[in-house]
Amino acid sequence: MEKNSQKWEKMRLAYVKKCKRIISLSDEIRYVGIVNQYGKTIAGHLKSGVKPMFSKDQVRNEFFAVTSFMKLRIDSITSIGKMNYVLLNHQKVNSLIFQSEKITYYITFSKNVIPSKVLIKKINNIVMQE
Repeated sequence: MEKNSQKWEKMRLAYVKKCKRIISLSDEIRYVGIVNQYGKTIAGHLKSGVKPMFSKDQVRNEFFAVTSFMKLRIDSITSIGKMNYVLLNHQKVNSLIFQSEKITYYITFSKNVIPSKVLIKKINNIVMQE
């Protein structure tokens, strides 16, 4: 029987692989992060040569805010349907956010890049794979 720590590590490694698969889809992707329902990072991958935009405190706060938003949206599902994704357009970066169960995927692009529908669909296919 697997110990909880072994199960956790196996799951974390699967999420690391997902991050790498997503980031390999496009040179335009800067970062892929996977966070739990409380905003804690499970796995993340920053493209080689890309400078992080957030400090550790800022990224923790950003992920907490995003996961809180996602939790608040759950009550709307019966009225308007399941959310496909969220695109946040900032002055310095664009963030594409997906949710699968209680896991949130946070993907960033340079400020001048809006992900194509084809790329969004490819990312979504990876997100929805268990």
